[in-house]
Amino acid sequence: MPSSTRPRGRRVAREPWCHEATTGFSYEIALPARAAAAIGARKPLAKVTPEGSEPVCVPVAVARALHGSDVPEPESRAELLYRIRETADACAWARVVDMVSRREYSSTEAIERLRRDGYSAECAARVVERAQRLRVISDARFAESFVRAKVSAGWGPVRIERELSRKGVEPADVPGWPEEFVGAGDDVSARAREALERKRVPEKNAYPKLVRFLVSRGYSLSVAKDAVSARLAEESESEAGGW
Repeated sequence: MPSSTRPRGRRVAREPWCHEATTGFSYEIALPARAAAAIGARKPLAKVTPEGSEPVCVPVAVARALHGSDVPEPESRAELLYRIRETADACAWARVVDMVSRREYSSTEAIERLRRDGYSAECAARVVERAQRLRVISDARFAESFVRAKVSAGWGPVRIERELSRKGVEPADVPGWPEEFVGAGDDVSARAREALERKRVPEKNAYPKLVRFLVSRGYSLSVAKDAVSARLAEESESEAGGW
């Protein structure tokens, strides 16, 4: 018996939405075919095609907002392009507000997310600049939240600094970093030893495996070596005492 289940990955075409102004100017809005997007990949875009012109690619949220708008239809290509820009800014702003309602974002991170959603570089920059001006997005607030969360998760300073830089925040610009968050010298070594306490000592090649573990968590090689040596010495003493 034939299955009614749609083949996996199949794209389903959609009929375009047609719009026409009282002056006769018209345009079509075509949404992308339904298909699952890969995690982290740029989302498929909709197309807004003015009569007799090349299509303009926009995020799906923008296309839906244009289609659902109750304001009078634009009467020329220039008016349509201006409407697209206004709508894109409004949709991008709503996206940013939704994002930061869940967690803090750095300005770089927010721009990258908007770009993946399909917003232009200019639109993303405008909206994120407004968000920074209104303190909806704050790199300083993001950095403090990020650092405290990763310290609690057992990350070392090297990894934290690397991830901060990747998210567009210079560690040197974070007030109190690193002393107020991870301490210095003996404090960092103590954190490395604490991270090892939750790690089982491997039966084979324990030293290099544990050193690699700590380095991957963001501790320097020298700190990792000292912490592993101390942990293995404690294990040896414990085993010897057991006899």
